[in-house]
Amino acid sequence: MKPSVILGVLIIAAIFLAGCANVPVPSNGQNPTGAGASGPVVTLPLTSAVDVAVMQKDSVDSTVDVVFGGGNGQVQVSSCNVVFTRSDGTSETRTLKPEKGATVTFQGTKGTDRVEVSVTMKDGKTYRIIDQLVPYRTRG
Repeated sequence: MKPSVILGVLIIAAIFLAGCANVPVPSNGQNPTGAGASGPVVTLPLTSAVDVAVMQKDSVDSTVDVVFGGGNGQVQVSSCNVVFTRSDGTSETRTLKPEKGATVTFQGTKGTDRVEVSVTMKDGKTYRIIDQLVPYRTRG
């Protein structure tokens, strides 16, 4: 190879590596509203997948329902925990039964609240499957 080609490849590689070195540092997960920002979750394999739905916040009383919908991995789930963090910074943890149709209801706020759902499988492994912000929506 010619020296100019090698030099060009090295310059391009140096530029690429310099751009990759500026990886954003995750924040402490808090924002001014107290509900935090949603974070990474795990997608379970199809044979272990479970369906948990976070419903929209009720526009009248600000309640939020979290519903266990079953799925292929339902029999593998030993427990399901839901952490609800309100926009004022207070949080509440409840257990959601791993039975199709089981529901827990949280009293939300007129701000943006956060719902985190983790399932623990019978093999002892725990997976966070939902980390979602739930905004307040007005009627109409």
